[in-house]
Amino acid sequence: MTRIACPFCGAYYSIVGVLLFFPPTFFFRKIAPIGPYNEHYTIDLGSFLLPLGVFLLLAMRYAKWSKPIIELAALASTLHLLSHLRNGIQSVEALFTDVFFLTVALLLAASLVAGKERHSTNEYS
Repeated sequence: MTRIACPFCGAYYSIVGVLLFFPPTFFFRKIAPIGPYNEHYTIDLGSFLLPLGVFLLLAMRYAKWSKPIIELAALASTLHLLSHLRNGIQSVEALFTDVFFLTVALLLAASLVAGKERHSTNEYS
């Protein structure tokens, strides 16, 4: 499951992080024109999502430190989904966005569960 979750979520967070950090007005105008625009907050969010995405991509190669990275990303993805659900479903597009964030959170959580099961199976073999 990690082979699916890490590249998918890592690419997603890396791309969104780049779009938030480098051309923040593009992200706001073309992707998520929600609320009043605040360049500082937009760049701040990008400065966290970009490294999270990069580390998720690296987690595929460095298994020893992948678990804490995946746990952090799963928690952040779940909180992000809860934030969207708290605002309610505003449109069909918002519903698709929420389903996407649910998929991201579930992929990461499933990756952790699959890794834990594989680890406990290897202990008794």
